[in-house]
Amino acid sequence: MITDPFFYFLAIIAVFLQGMGKGGLRGIGLLAVPVMSIAIPFLQAVAILLAPLIFMDFVTTYRYRKMWDWKIVRFITPLTFVGVIIGTILFKYISEDHIRVVIGIIALWFGLDYFLRDTSKEPKKPSKLAGFIWSTAGGFTSFSIHAGGIPVSFYLLPQKLDRVVYSASVGLVFLFLNLFKIFPYYYLDQLSITNIYTALMLLPLAPLGVYFGAYLVNRVGQEWFYKFSYSCLVIVGIKFIYDGKALFGF
Repeated sequence: MITDPFFYFLAIIAVFLQGMGKGGLRGIGLLAVPVMSIAIPFLQAVAILLAPLIFMDFVTTYRYRKMWDWKIVRFITPLTFVGVIIGTILFKYISEDHIRVVIGIIALWFGLDYFLRDTSKEPKKPSKLAGFIWSTAGGFTSFSIHAGGIPVSFYLLPQKLDRVVYSASVGLVFLFLNLFKIFPYYYLDQLSITNIYTALMLLPLAPLGVYFGAYLVNRVGQEWFYKFSYSCLVIVGIKFIYDGKALFGF
C-alpha cells in the first residue's frame, strides 16, 4: 500500500483532472499522468488511473446509451487495440527517459497544435488512411498516458458529427479500449494489489471530477480553460523532454 501523503495529494489532483476532461474540458485530462508521475513511475501512474477512468467511461456510456454510431465504433475500436499492442511491445525495450521524451513530445505536440491550428479554414474530411493512423495513434497514446481522445478527435471532428453521436461513440470506444488495457498492464506487472487498492481508494473522486469539470464549463466557458490546459501541456512537454535530455547526449 502506498502511504506517501504527497502521492495522494498529487493523485487527487490527477483524478480530478481526468474527470474534468470527461466533464467537458477537453485536453486537461492529459495532465493527469504527468502530475501523478512526479511521485511514482509513469506506468504505475497510468495503471492506477485506469480504474477511475473506466468508471467514468461507464457513466458516459450509460448517459449516452444507444446514441452511438456503430459504424464509427466498429472502425475505430480495433485500431486502438493495435495501438495498445504497439505500445506494450515497445515498452519492454525503452527506458524511463525514453518514456519521458515520448510523453513530452506528445504533450508538446498537442499543446502547440491548439495554438497554431488555423481555425479559419474549413477542416477537410479525413481519408480512410487518416482514420487508420489517428485511431492507432489514439490507442498508443491511451496506453502511454491515457490521452487517446485527441488523436481520435483529429479524425472525427472534421466529420461534423452530431454532438451527442460524437460523445456517445467516443465514450463507447474508450470504454472498450480502457477495458482492453487491463491485459497489457497485467502483462507488465502493474496490476499489483497495491496499485489496485490505491485505484479503488481514488474511485469515489471520479464522478466529482466529472461534475466539477461540467460546472466549470457552464460557469466560465471552455475557451479560457482550453488555453490554460494546453499552455500547461506545452510546459509539461518541454519539462519532460528536458528531463530525458541524456538521450540526446547532453
